[in-house]
Amino acid sequence: MPSELFHRRRAALAALLAVGCARPAAQVMTPVRIDMSGNVVGAARAADAGDPFQIFAPLGRVDWPGPNPYRAASGAPGPAYWQQRADYTIAATLDTANGGTVSGQVTIRYTNNSPDTLRFVWLQLDQNLYRPGSKGSAMNPAESRWGVRGFKGGYDLSDVRVDGRPPVGAPKIDDTMMRLDLDAPIAPKGGRATITLRFRFAVPEHGSDRMGRDGTLFEIAQWYPRMAVYDDVRGWNTDPYLGQGEFYLEYGDIDYSITAPAGYVVAGSGVLQNAPEVLTADQRERLAHARTLSAAPGRPETVAAVVTREEAAAARTRPVSGTKTWRFRAEDVRDVAWAGAPDFRWDATSWNGILCQAFYQMEKAHRSWESGAEQTCWSMRTYSTLFYPYPYPQATSVAGPVGGMEYPMFVMVHYGSDDPSSIFSTVDHEQGHEWYPMLVGSNERRYAWMDEGFNTYINAFSNERRYPGMSAYAGYVGDWRQAVEQRTQAPLMTRPDWIDARALGAIAYRKPGVALLTLRNHVVGADTFDRAFREYTRRWAFKHPTPGDFFRTIENVSGTDLSWYWRSFWYTSDVLDIAVDSAATHTTPAGTIATLYLRRTTSIPFPVAARLKLADGSARDVRFPVDLWARPSTGDRIEASVEVPARVVGVRLWPDGTVPDFDATNDTWGDAPPAGASGAVTVVP
Repeated sequence: MPSELFHRRRAALAALLAVGCARPAAQVMTPVRIDMSGNVVGAARAADAGDPFQIFAPLGRVDWPGPNPYRAASGAPGPAYWQQRADYTIAATLDTANGGTVSGQVTIRYTNNSPDTLRFVWLQLDQNLYRPGSKGSAMNPAESRWGVRGFKGGYDLSDVRVDGRPPVGAPKIDDTMMRLDLDAPIAPKGGRATITLRFRFAVPEHGSDRMGRDGTLFEIAQWYPRMAVYDDVRGWNTDPYLGQGEFYLEYGDIDYSITAPAGYVVAGSGVLQNAPEVLTADQRERLAHARTLSAAPGRPETVAAVVTREEAAAARTRPVSGTKTWRFRAEDVRDVAWAGAPDFRWDATSWNGILCQAFYQMEKAHRSWESGAEQTCWSMRTYSTLFYPYPYPQATSVAGPVGGMEYPMFVMVHYGSDDPSSIFSTVDHEQGHEWYPMLVGSNERRYAWMDEGFNTYINAFSNERRYPGMSAYAGYVGDWRQAVEQRTQAPLMTRPDWIDARALGAIAYRKPGVALLTLRNHVVGADTFDRAFREYTRRWAFKHPTPGDFFRTIENVSGTDLSWYWRSFWYTSDVLDIAVDSAATHTTPAGTIATLYLRRTTSIPFPVAARLKLADGSARDVRFPVDLWARPSTGDRIEASVEVPARVVGVRLWPDGTVPDFDATNDTWGDAPPAGASGAVTVVP
């Protein structure tokens, strides 16, 4: 590493540590790759001027739909809430020759529950990202994480029909979207249509880190044409798939079959329907035994080998002719994905009736994956206990070339090392997505913080329990700080495809994680926020929430007007910086009064927490409400007073070190008391 770059990075790290948060020895990070240029360009400038307490309706036309029969002012679904349904039957074949192709037929049974008559429908064609000249190939450099890497692919579609008839005119394909004009409209409030078509595509080796292949291993996602979402907020959601932004899909039941070479083992979303046809009697017996186990960290006897090391090794050298069809069913899901290889090891265990599975090629995945099934169960247990019971019968983790990607009941995770911790944070992160957005079906293509941010927030709880003594906070703030210093920051409400790729980890993942932890611990209180967050999850399970539904739910359950908080941390790219300029002590007939002279250097207000050092040697912690900043006469300065037993000789703001104040140099005055030890930030009261 060049010495100049080294010194710049060291200076950035020193600035982070000055916030008062000691980085733990074994920091576990969620799986986002960020380019580290090491540039430090100084403090962030204010992004917005004006009253931070104003209601920002002009910014929230779509994000905050007005209360109506579909979405209540409380943040709950309204009495007339509706959403569409899409049920699928898919029969596909994997041809592994010449790099691999997937072909098949899909039948979509679409139900129009809206009050609107639909005269056309939109479908998503995500494989068209790999067509030459696609919008995504123009947005992302070819060799980037989401780039097409020179691969020329895309869908070949044929025999497109609606209710057995061709659509009116040819299908209208626009990049990754397709419109079908109907000769008979779909009636409102329960009208149905059946869409059938055939599809084929070549499998990209590097499928934008969401699918791909590595030798004989195939990880297949975004593989069948899927219905676009029609909702009460935007009508048809037709934002194209560009690579960096993810997905927004309807719920339904999906029956699918994968015909693969006979020697292949296939893992997939949903429940395997034809085990007697694809597994040996011994393998079926081991799978049944796995359902009786209860996973425990560090105890291999609580995990069963369904396909053993010896069977997997033999499969590599013993080709089997012909094909075999694997059938799966997934209920109440928004998508399905699958993977196949001839030499998968398959481990399984369970928790609370949930089958937890790991599929991996030992030579690539290494010994860490022998803990994959247990780690999968860890996530099921943690998030079911803290947030909402896992609603599906199984959870699968697959090792492969995809660094980390999630689908209902099925996630893909990078290869590891011999150390189980080398995969834990990624397994846990991807399995956490089973709650957000697989359970709570937000629009990932518009609001990455509603899935990646929520997931990063809940990952802190899991990581701090898995590794007692560590803190997720310092690493989260560190990534956010880097985006600020490199001037790549953007408001959280920015569409993910419009975020600088270098800052995606900060803006989609870490900053919302910090903002939620800070809201929980320093604004509304841990117990209150936990209750509100669980209520949001319960209300919007298997539904389509908007940002406004989340904001309103948190406000209504907590009983707190948080418009200033949403504006500050979601709609601007400003950072928090409050300074203590001085303090004075006065004796009055009512007692001894200490006055702190506080100043905010940015647009963001915040309730102030301070530790006072008194002349008698004692210390006292005090808090002042955010409302002090709201008076027009105060501007960016306030005087905050509190009764004390002795003269104040020193002040320290944010004594526990877990408030994201970006300039620690102005957080103390006088003979400031020491900061407290920064520890876990997710302790459940």
